[in-house]
Amino acid sequence: MKRLLIFAVLLASIAAVPAHAGDKPLQIALFSPAQIFAPEHSISGLRLSILYGKNANMTGLDCGLVSETTGDLVGIQLGLVGIVRGKTEGLQWGVVPVTKGSLNGLQCGFGTVSGHFEGAQLGFVNVTGAMNGLQMGFANVSGATDVAQLGLANVTGTAIGLQCGLANISGDADALQLGGLNITGMSTGVQFGLLNVTGTTTRFQIGLINIIERGGWLPILPIVNGSRARRSPNTY
Repeated sequence: MKRLLIFAVLLASIAAVPAHAGDKPLQIALFSPAQIFAPEHSISGLRLSILYGKNANMTGLDCGLVSETTGDLVGIQLGLVGIVRGKTEGLQWGVVPVTKGSLNGLQCGFGTVSGHFEGAQLGFVNVTGAMNGLQMGFANVSGATDVAQLGLANVTGTAIGLQCGLANISGDADALQLGGLNITGMSTGVQFGLLNVTGTTTRFQIGLINIIERGGWLPILPIVNGSRARRSPNTY
């Protein structure tokens, strides 16, 4: 019931989006350009891509084996492979959903790829340039993470928020790293795991082995290690 309500809300949201002048209400594609309307047209309504469909922009419900949108997608995309070269607002659900621009919503699949997103990526492997939201999967890769990465292996250039997994790797981390192996270049957060490694930190490491290359109580300590630098009273 809950899933049906969510789906109904999404469909209602799509229906509320006004169609752009010149958009076509229905597209049926066998293998583009073998489709009702040429690829340069935009669709506001329903697109069915039996094998492969391609259009400029897509607003509404997009279903099919392989579908490509050279512009933007607003709505729901369901299929084996979905490619949006512009931005996506809504839901991409498939084996490999790809948004090359920004994504504002939800991506679900075996492998998910986006330029950057606000929302959630749920898949076996999730890849994005930058994120403000949640990545959850076997492996999560991001240029910058703001909120959370949850998976077996989490890799990001900059982490703000939470990394939780068997292995967490970050260039800089103002976050809680929680896992078996935590590695960061500089940490202004807390590392909690079996093996914690950082170049330098302003906080603490708690684990079986804690390594701070510069500025720690000692370079290597069991149980707990921390920064020698004195923090101001306003710093927690």
